[in-house]
Amino acid sequence: MASGHRLLLPAAVLLSLLAACAATTDPTACAPGMAIPVPPVPSCRIYAVSRTCGLGGPYGPRDPSPVLKERCCRELAAVPSRCRCAALGFMMDGNPGRLQGFRGCSREAQRSFARRLTRQAECDLPTVDGGMCYELAGEHWGGAVSAY
Repeated sequence: MASGHRLLLPAAVLLSLLAACAATTDPTACAPGMAIPVPPVPSCRIYAVSRTCGLGGPYGPRDPSPVLKERCCRELAAVPSRCRCAALGFMMDGNPGRLQGFRGCSREAQRSFARRLTRQAECDLPTVDGGMCYELAGEHWGGAVSAY
């Protein structure tokens, strides 16, 4: 009977480790309202559109100010590193509020810029992908993200 108890403790430890690993890799843990704020990184939305499309008016100045970039980077830094690419994906493709394409400025151009927001030249923030978001959350589901 004593040998049964000796096996029970390591098995319990192994199960708790597996549960902890599953919790940290659970994609729903990076959903808006959990690790990602709602709406996700709103200043990054304005920054991405103004940098990519050069639009003025409600989307910011044609040449965005350093303050707008700083706000975006601050919002993105507040998101856990494992969820930063997901936050940018929800910013691009989430319902409501997905980024729209403009004449001469496609959603793909905006998505390409959004992937680089974590790189050293922009916000210099670590990610699971090593500093660049090679995939954004919405790409996994064909752009149909409605998690919030």
